[in-house]
Amino acid sequence: MRLRVLSARRALQLHPWARQAIESRTTKTAAVLDYMESFAGMFLTGGFSADLTHHVMHAIGGRMWGFTQELFDDQSGPTAESTAEVSPEAQAAMMQQMAERYPNIVAIATATAHDERSVVGHGCDDQFEFEFALDLLLDGFERLHEQGWSSRQAKVDRR
Repeated sequence: MRLRVLSARRALQLHPWARQAIESRTTKTAAVLDYMESFAGMFLTGGFSADLTHHVMHAIGGRMWGFTQELFDDQSGPTAESTAEVSPEAQAAMMQQMAERYPNIVAIATATAHDERSVVGHGCDDQFEFEFALDLLLDGFERLHEQGWSSRQAKVDRR
């Protein structure tokens, strides 16, 4: 996983225009969904639960693309008005198509409770996801502190 993220980062460093191209998109294309699908699949295949994978994907955020800024504007998703216009039958058909093409995304998206204030319960609890990632970072920092970690040694160890 680390190599995959670092490879994405190297690709963006070679093509500085790519980050802006990714960040400027307000909807998830098939290429983006394919990438997210395979990324989630690596965790699921590795034995992570769908619930943990859901939160890991939030914690990794933009890092899976090789940079840290969040990619998509929250406003780009469905709104109460737009989902009200789609019949339940059409919504079920869309979910079926998603499940067939992106089974890992659907598995992690449906594995955990979502913020009930969001549109039809499909939005994530941003505060929970923020705190989850923060706790992971703080726990990791504490572990490194207890081990006497230094960047100098880490760089030597990677060589």
